Amino acid sequence: MNVVEQAEYETSSTEETKPTFYSRFRKYIHLACWLIITGFLCAAYALQIPKGYNQELLVLGLIYLYITLFLFFCYVPTTIITNPWNYVVGSISDIICKRFSHRVRTIAWAIIVIAVIVITVFSFPEKEESPRLRRLIALVGFFVFIFGTYITSVHRKAVQWNTITTAIFMQFVLALFVFRCSVGHDIFQWLSTFAESYLHYSWFGSDFVFGDTAANSGVFAITVFPAIIFFASTVQMLYYVGAVQWIIKKLSVIFVTLLDVSGAESIVTIAAPFLGSCENALLIEPLIKDLTKSEIHMVLTCGFATISGSVLYGYMAMGVSGEALLTSCIMSIPCSIAVSKLRYPETEESIAKHMKVIPTYSASGETTNILHAAGKGAKVGIEIVFLIMANLISLLALLYAFNGFLTWLGNFLTIENLTLQLITGYVFVPIAWLIGADDKDLVSVGRLMAIKIWANEFVAYQEMITTYKGLLSVRSQLVATYALCGFANFGSVGMQVGVLSTLAPTRSGDISRLAISALICGSISTWLSASVAGMLN
Repeated sequence: MNVVEQAEYETSSTEETKPTFYSRFRKYIHLACWLIITGFLCAAYALQIPKGYNQELLVLGLIYLYITLFLFFCYVPTTIITNPWNYVVGSISDIICKRFSHRVRTIAWAIIVIAVIVITVFSFPEKEESPRLRRLIALVGFFVFIFGTYITSVHRKAVQWNTITTAIFMQFVLALFVFRCSVGHDIFQWLSTFAESYLHYSWFGSDFVFGDTAANSGVFAITVFPAIIFFASTVQMLYYVGAVQWIIKKLSVIFVTLLDVSGAESIVTIAAPFLGSCENALLIEPLIKDLTKSEIHMVLTCGFATISGSVLYGYMAMGVSGEALLTSCIMSIPCSIAVSKLRYPETEESIAKHMKVIPTYSASGETTNILHAAGKGAKVGIEIVFLIMANLISLLALLYAFNGFLTWLGNFLTIENLTLQLITGYVFVPIAWLIGADDKDLVSVGRLMAIKIWANEFVAYQEMITTYKGLLSVRSQLVATYALCGFANFGSVGMQVGVLSTLAPTRSGDISRLAISALICGSISTWLSASVAGMLN
């Protein structure tokens, strides 16, 4: 039995227990739920459609579609769709492969993708806040980041350009769907509003525990931390009912098919926006010790390239655009794959390539019911809260201590307020220009990017909303929001290395050696997302 089979066996085998009421009448319960939901949808549409279109009707239909597909495929194998699809795609592929060589196909696909991106970017009418010159700069920056990553690739000859090109195309299409499609804009705007209003319910828990005065004080810890605990509980409950696993499994199949990455990589990458840069690795815990170096690099990169849903409300509470944050999280999935595989392509044989089982995400033991899941989620949430708090206290203290030392040295040279952010902020000015920030804001955006690297994105967003409030143009603030949306900072390096080394002690050396490279790739992923936002805004 190989490692993948053993992992699947261990995660899928359970002790024999007495059937519960739900398991005995599962089919009838599902049918009753679907009929009730269908009746509700019909009644809602009959009453609301005459009043005209609104976002709520669209989202309600999408939720109904998700529930219907989820229940349908609980009893019907997905092969009824995948087999015909694979047959059609396979037939077309055979025809193309017989007529053209692999190199010709790769070059042709790359040219098509580049042509689509360029034509699309410049086909939209010019706006005052989005002139074509700025779009051109962002487009040039996009390809500069890709070319720069390729130049520093560990194995340039091993780069699979079809994977890179397809991942970039997927990122661009997702961004186009959000920025230039009314349906996509409505969906993400609703998701942003829903996430903000849903996570705001944590206020009632804060009010009960700390009192009305403290809950309304606007103190960072009291405003942000309860929402993180609340969301962690929500994720655990969704895992208990199987909703998150279903989404991850279906999306992972798509990514494995289209991008030719291993099952383990696709699962961890897709789970990163849901669970975070450390918890997502628990999904493939039995396999981490046997991952290739390229796969370990991919696991690290996807953690640095995005933020987790558990901290999402924290940024929204500061005043950061929820729509931009959500879009960035989704765009980071294919983008992190492209950048990681460009920097560290696969040269080894992966034993986790065909992994399809999604293990149960559980902090300890088996979850007995949904209330137990909520309690375990709260436990995970409080651990995340204390980790964030400890990192903020220690990193900010170290940063300001080092800044004090630099200011002391600067005084000898009559340089006032010399800080690490000031020095590295100028280093990031070219990057700020390449992502499409306005000329007057280049230094400010560069400093924000420097703060994010040296401290973390929490501090950077706080600076953007307070210190630079009203100083940045709308365009500059938008691209900065995308550029800062990731865990790519030195504090996260320690967290990821610590977690992965604990899960796979024999690979701690490889994990440590790859961490800085993955940190840079995670940063590049956020810059690419910012460039796409600069092109399409």
